[in-house]
Order: sequence, then C-alpha cells, then structure tokens
Amino acid sequence: MRALADYTVRDWLTGVPLAQRLRRARNLAVDRLYRRRRAEGQDGLVAALEGRATLAFTIAFNQPGAVALLADAMARFVPATGLVVCDNSTDPAARAAIARLCAERGLAYCPLPPAPYRGARNGSRSHAVALNWVFHNLVRPAAPGVFAVLDHDLVPLAPADLAALVHGQPCYGHVRRSDQPGSPAWYLWPGFSVFDFAAVGDLPLDFGTDTPLGLDTGGQNWGVLYGRLDLAGLRRAKVRSVYLADAFPVPGGAQARRASMLLDGWFHIGGAGHREGGLSALEHTRAAFDADPDGLFARLAATAAPPAARPPA
Repeated sequence: MRALADYTVRDWLTGVPLAQRLRRARNLAVDRLYRRRRAEGQDGLVAALEGRATLAFTIAFNQPGAVALLADAMARFVPATGLVVCDNSTDPAARAAIARLCAERGLAYCPLPPAPYRGARNGSRSHAVALNWVFHNLVRPAAPGVFAVLDHDLVPLAPADLAALVHGQPCYGHVRRSDQPGSPAWYLWPGFSVFDFAAVGDLPLDFGTDTPLGLDTGGQNWGVLYGRLDLAGLRRAKVRSVYLADAFPVPGGAQARRASMLLDGWFHIGGAGHREGGLSALEHTRAAFDADPDGLFARLAATAAPPAARPPA
C-alpha cells in the first residue's frame, strides 16, 4: 500500500486513501476466508510432499494441454523437481481432464476449492488467492528446501537447477517494476519465481496485487520481502522477446508473428488458447516442442528482439 504521506491533497479530498484501504480490507477478508477451505486429498498430498528438496507449483486454469506440455518439458529438462498441479479451473470438463492427466502421469494434483472470484476482470485476484492458498496449505506444511511458482503455460526448454538459482539469496525470478513513474517498488512475476523456503517460509507472503503501488499479482510481497532486498545485488532472470513464428514457421505461413517471453531457458506461451492464425499459441508451441525439443531453445533465442523492441504481450 502507498504510505499516507504519499497521497496528494486532491487524493484526500476525493477519498482515495479510504477507498483503497477499504478495498484492501475486503481483499484480505476474502483471502483469509478462502485460505481456510479444505481441498480433497489435502492431507495425503502434504504428507507425500513433505521434506522434498525442490518442488514447483503451478496454478492450472482450464487448459489441460498446457499442463501436459509443462509436465512433459519438466520431465525432460528439470526431472529432479517435483511438479504439483493445483487446479483452479472453472470449467468442470477441463478440471476432470487435468485430474485424469495427472493421475495417468503420476503427477501430484490438488483440486483447489472453487475460487471466490470469477470472470476475466478478476483473473489476477483469482490467481492471487489460489497462490496464497497453496503457500499456506501446501508449501508451508510440506516445507520443501526450495519451491517455485510457475505459470501453467511456461515451458522449460533447457536444463535448470532451481536450487542453484536461490543459492545465497532468498528469491529469484522475473523482476517487474511499478507502472508508476519514479516508484522504487518492484515484484517478482509469479509465473516464474523461485524461493528458498528457509529464508521466506516464516514470512507472511501475499501474492495479491498492490494496485495503489502499481504492482500486479505478487505485488503485496513488496512490503513483506522485496522492499527489503538490494535489487542491484540480486541475480534475476534474463528476459528476452522472441518469436515462435520465426523459430518454427507453420507450413503455409498462416501463423501470426507475435512476441513472447523467454526467461532464461523457459518459454512463456502467453494466452495459451489465443488463436491468431491456423493454430492456437499452445498448439503451435506443442508442435514445435514435439518436432525439436532439444533445439527449440536455440531456435527461439536466435529470434530475440533487440532491447529497444516492444515488450511481449
């Protein structure tokens, strides 16, 4: 939240500080009530995860194909890290398909309680309360040495040692800054964040948005963790804009050219179901991965846009 001293006279006259604090109080109440809800099989899952060296948690949302691709790529490039699929799907058919997929592949699966937020406008809040539920109900009691939170449409394309990323520092990931000019606030994008449990397990981590500070999902951790760190001395993910249409052209040239993120060796599909040509972004990525899983990273890296290029969607 913004400090009271940071509000202008106009802000006070129009009631901005009060309105923002009331919204924050509402969001906290919803989050804490949701956090107390139980998931089917929760105790058994925690027992199975307890004490693992490295775990990655992904919030699945209505895209079984994305979960399948993430699982395949993790098994190939990050096999030492257990993948935990936490299902926040609102589509019953998708939820059933993801549960079957996880059972067939032996993946840890947690059907999250129905989200308190629905609709596209509440996507960030729904993701945030799901992450907070996972942190309090799975991560904390399981106490892995290292844990990561990954978007369900993130695809590793090169070997990765998540524990090494947080050696000597509490967290690692993609740094995003406040959208307010001059603000020092920043946060780690919760689509690719890694944490040392010993360093953060006792902190009241909160993956909610901090709209008054111009921070999206994960921004509430600015006051809890990130604001106490020296960003200049923190290792962080290398982020590049790349073009899958250039790296793996679709026969007939039907695929639109759109920028996506490459974070270290991880490719973010972004809008997995979005269709700008013959294939959806997910279908295009699946085809490229199946055709050349070991060479796709180099292909994508070769398409990297110069730093001045526009950021990916």
